Amino acid sequence: MHSETERIFGTLQVIVEPDLTIDLPGHENGGTVVPFVWDVSEQGEFNIINLCLANGWLQLTDVHKRIRSWQEMEYAKSFYDFYLGVEEENLRKNKFEYLLQLLHINLQNLESFLQDLDSFNSMPYSCSKGVILPGLVIGRTGDGTWICICPTVYKETTIPQELISRSPLSQLTSSQLVGESTLNFISQIEAITSELGIISLEGDLGGGYYYHYDHQIVYSVAVSKELAFEQAFQKSGILELKQFHSFYPDKNYLGEYYEGYKLEEVFAKYEQVNKFFNQTFPEVIMYRFSFFTQEHIYIIGQSNPGDWVGLYLKSEFVYNP
Repeated sequence: MHSETERIFGTLQVIVEPDLTIDLPGHENGGTVVPFVWDVSEQGEFNIINLCLANGWLQLTDVHKRIRSWQEMEYAKSFYDFYLGVEEENLRKNKFEYLLQLLHINLQNLESFLQDLDSFNSMPYSCSKGVILPGLVIGRTGDGTWICICPTVYKETTIPQELISRSPLSQLTSSQLVGESTLNFISQIEAITSELGIISLEGDLGGGYYYHYDHQIVYSVAVSKELAFEQAFQKSGILELKQFHSFYPDKNYLGEYYEGYKLEEVFAKYEQVNKFFNQTFPEVIMYRFSFFTQEHIYIIGQSNPGDWVGLYLKSEFVYNP
């Protein structure tokens, strides 16, 4: 590890010890914050694909199996109030058959990834009973454009700005020219996703908590595999990618959990962390991965050697009936 990266990582270790916690709404398990480092000399480029693979969150799977899973509505059917009529089910099966044909005709380097449930330790009972993580399909067109397709996913936690202050990242525009064949393929995908539409689900998830979830197929188009992957994850709801500003910017919000001297002590700890991030990195990014009831959050910046350093938080919603 480069000395500058090691210095930043070591300082964060001192700041967060003995235990810094972030209490996400509705979460009763976890919330402990630990230092995180991504050493590019050992782990390669930092991107969403490499991070997910390193954590065991993704595994390569068969494209046909992924499409069949979407066709059979495995993810939506894991929600207790799901129902489709026979006519609509047949319509969706035919559309996914057509989508599979289009993928093989139009895409090279075609791959499919499954979000692997086995990699999520101690999944809550309601999730282990049958909620399927739907995965994605990605490939490259003949002119080098990457396209990633996946369903939306349900996430139960809304993180208020008073807890983690953040804002949208500036979007870089690409000047890559998209060929006519790719444009035609995109129009075909749009026609399929439009006809598949949105399945709106509302109810009580296994006796656990009230939810609202809009299930649909989304896609992204980008100049690189990594960017297409990242954008599709954002559209699916799995990934929230924002510029980080601070933890607990409002002391009054913390006052709901602490009071008196304890409030001042805890708030000062977060202020120390915020100051360190702002003074160390020109930009700090929040990567928030939402896998059903689990949250994995990275607050990181890039050091001069090109490594990524910051904090990692894992938290889990646990329903106690």
